[in-house]
Amino acid sequence: MELPDFFINGAFENFYYLLTNSIFILLPISIFLLLFPKISSKVNIFLLGIYMSYSIFIPYLLKLPFFANFINSVGDYNFIVFLILSILLAFVFYYLVKVAIALGGFLLGGLIGYFIGSLIISSQAEWINNLPFPATYIPWIIFAVIGIIITIAFAKNYNVIISSLSVIFGAFILSFYTIYLLEKYTSVVIGDNSLLEGWSFLSQPEFLSIFIVLIIYITIGFYLAFRTNKSTQKS
Repeated sequence: MELPDFFINGAFENFYYLLTNSIFILLPISIFLLLFPKISSKVNIFLLGIYMSYSIFIPYLLKLPFFANFINSVGDYNFIVFLILSILLAFVFYYLVKVAIALGGFLLGGLIGYFIGSLIISSQAEWINNLPFPATYIPWIIFAVIGIIITIAFAKNYNVIISSLSVIFGAFILSFYTIYLLEKYTSVVIGDNSLLEGWSFLSQPEFLSIFIVLIIYITIGFYLAFRTNKSTQKS
């Protein structure tokens, strides 16, 4: 099976190729992430790592000529290469995710704090001139304070964040597969079933269908996570 020209096509089209050619791997993962978001944060982190590999890292690797040529050379066994690479990247993701969440929380809180500090300076209040340090330090001080607060909040809600990401990512993949499989294996016609040809051919009815199914799956996923929390508290 000959691969398309990955260097010309964008990473998003590469992601479509991976979705449609690794369905027996990604479909079970998406179902697990959606229906069992709180079964084990360690398991979900590893599965999220596999998902991130298929959705981000590998599509961009396929834009590199030497990697695309190598994948072409292995022919029908390319899915094995994708699986091995995604597992290796999942282990890296597993060990870095806590650091990434902490760093992301610090930067998010910091940016909010910097914006607030900038607004304070722009107000030109009299008390600013009486500070024992230059007013330009204010945004950075608030950056650090709010950044630390958000980092702590993220750390305390680490499992909640992982569960939420599991639901969202699982719902996204499953919503795509729902429409894709309906069009491919049933007589259902959505728009002109152009999703079967690639992302760039996606029609508006198909986009709306995927979006509606995505919202439904996200609702189900968060309901299951919330119900699990309630059951745990009662027991």
